[in-house]
Amino acid sequence: MKKIILGLFLILGAISFASPSFVDVNKIKQNSYEIYDDEEDFFTFVKSTDEAGISVTFTVIEGVNAKEVSDIVKSNTPDNQQFLNSISNKRAYVNKFANNENGGFTYNFVAKNTKIKDCYISVLYATDNELSNTELNNAVDKVLNEVESYLK
Repeated sequence: MKKIILGLFLILGAISFASPSFVDVNKIKQNSYEIYDDEEDFFTFVKSTDEAGISVTFTVIEGVNAKEVSDIVKSNTPDNQQFLNSISNKRAYVNKFANNENGGFTYNFVAKNTKIKDCYISVLYATDNELSNTELNNAVDKVLNEVESYLK
């Protein structure tokens, strides 16, 4: 699982620190997340559960939409992740990847709707097992409900 979390970090970017004003950092920490990247326009936090490794990024990008953000993530995939397919559900654009090194699957979902203008939520959800459509939709809803509550 540690290698999965490391892979999630590599997908999402660089390190620096200065929390955005629209994020409730205390609530994130209370829910067992570790803050990884803390900038005004790029904020990432991670945690590992029994079900999955989860990496969440709030990123501010002007002049794009959620589908374009999803496509950007897909086009910047590390070599150890093999793109399998994309789907769209009522809440998110979802990209599915297979991990060629460690096995398992990584799902990237980008929320379709934003609570804050130009602030996009991108989640990497890494599991040992492939999720059914129902399990995937439940994971998307559960994680997005949780992380949207961290936005002020």
